[in-house]
This record gives sequence, structure tokens and C-alpha cells, in this order.
Amino acid sequence: MKQKRLHYITGFIILFGILLSIAISKLALFLVSIFFIIFALKEYRSMFRVKDIHIHKILPEFIGIVCSYLYIYSYNEYVTPLTVIGIMLSFFITIIKNKKPYIVTTFATIMGFLFIFCTLYIVKLFYFFSVYKFSFIIIYFSAVLLGDYSASRIGPLFKNKLLCPQISPNKTVAGSISNIIFSCIACLPLMYFLELAFIKTIILGVTISIFSQIGDLSISLIKRDLGIKHSGSFFFEYGGILDRVDAFIFSAPAAYYCLIILANM
Repeated sequence: MKQKRLHYITGFIILFGILLSIAISKLALFLVSIFFIIFALKEYRSMFRVKDIHIHKILPEFIGIVCSYLYIYSYNEYVTPLTVIGIMLSFFITIIKNKKPYIVTTFATIMGFLFIFCTLYIVKLFYFFSVYKFSFIIIYFSAVLLGDYSASRIGPLFKNKLLCPQISPNKTVAGSISNIIFSCIACLPLMYFLELAFIKTIILGVTISIFSQIGDLSISLIKRDLGIKHSGSFFFEYGGILDRVDAFIFSAPAAYYCLIILANM
């Protein structure tokens, strides 16, 4: 229980740092993004090193930092071409430097900066609505965190039906359902701030919950396959940065595109 409590405390510390940087300036947000990109990729690279897979240095950081700058300073049209170039370069660098195994090294590198690319959609979410943007980003974080917290509290009460025992033996179907319900509840204030219809708010809440759980399971799958418990030791024995942001990796872009679709319905 103490471990779980500290998990959420460190998560809220990260959340506070991001929200504070957003409130200060674009430069502060950019600097915080650089900090997380560098340390998250350092953790990610260390995770694979236990299997003697040496992911490229510099390239993922470069792609991530440039994408962060483009998102924050509203040059979004250059992000996709840059990411495609990064994918191609990751393959060529693997071959040139003779980084074996070729396929695993290439895909692990691509996956690394794609994780960063997806997580940076938090920035896009912030700038999506110009009037209530700060309120929305708080509601989004609340939906992810409240859903995850409810699953951790309700899930263990119904251990008879596991969700993905081969990936994470502690996740249950009941926990997953509670995650969806409480994510939807957290999204209800959007009916006021964005004048979003009830059914659209529920759709958004379900989308955020499902993709946050997919992100959580994805990192758990990687850690299980690599035979490690935590992504790193940034928070000492309580885990690393990737352990705290896994739920945001896929939920941020999913929420962004869901909002675009709902806004045009």
C-alpha cells in the first residue's frame, strides 16, 4: 500500500511540474519537455541494455526535442515529416553502425521516439482550445489519474476475472471497468467548460480510459519481456519516469483526435 501511495505522490509531482511550466511560459514548458525527454529516453535505453540491445544515442532525443519545439511554438505541419525521417534514419544508422540484432534494435529505437512523439500530444491538447485550455488539461490529467486510481482500489476486490494475466497479473476486468467509469466522471466538467454534449463527454472519457490502459499495459509488456520490475530508478526504489507517464502515452493523442472528431459531429 505504501508503494502504491508513493506511486501517486510522485505522479502528482510530475503533474504539478507540467502544469506549473504551462502556466509560466512556452519557454518553461519547452525546458520541462526537454528534461522529461532526456531522462525518459535514458531510462528507456537502459531498459533494453539488459538484453544487450543498444538503442541509438542522440537521434531519439533530437527528434523528441525538435518535435516538442514545433508543437509548443505552433509549427505542427513539420512534425510528421520529421518523424518519418527519424524512422528512416533509425534503420540506416542501425545498419551503418552494425548494431545487432538489426531488426530489434531498429524497432526499439523507433518505438522510443514514437513514445515521446505520442506523449507530446499533451502539449497539443493544451493548445487545442484557446479559451479553456488550462481547465481542459487539468480535466484530462484528472481523467487519467482518477481512472487509474479507481482501478487500483476496486480491481483487487474482484480478482476472480483477470484482464491480461500474461502481461500484468494484478489488473482485473472490474478494475478496467471502474477505470472507464471514473474517467467519464472526471470528464463531466467539460460539459460546462467546452459546452460538450453529455454523450460526447462520455465518448471522450471512455476513449481516454481505454487508451490510458493500453499505454499502461504496453509498458508493462515491455518490462515483463525484458525481465525488469521498473523502467528506471529516477524515483529510487519506487520506479522511473516511464512508470509514471505510461498512461499518457496513447491517451493523449487518442483524446486529441477524439476531440477533433467530436467537434465536427
